[in-house]
Amino acid sequence: MALSGPQHYAAADRLLAEIEAVPTMPDATETALSVRAAAHAILAAAAAFALANSGPDSQAWHEIAGTRLSQ
Repeated sequence: MALSGPQHYAAADRLLAEIEAVPTMPDATETALSVRAAAHAILAAAAAFALANSGPDSQAWHEIAGTRLSQ
């Protein structure tokens, strides 16, 4: 499933809220959700950084993110 940067951010936020909502969550479940949230947060940050810069790979980043490179 391909997600955009904002969608990755929202997924991380949703997973963290899920962890906070269940204070008696088993440790293994909490760890698994935390790892997934961290992965989504890292991908959101990578997308934000890549799309905000205009380096030699900027066009490739915009294509993979499904956004247009503003000229």
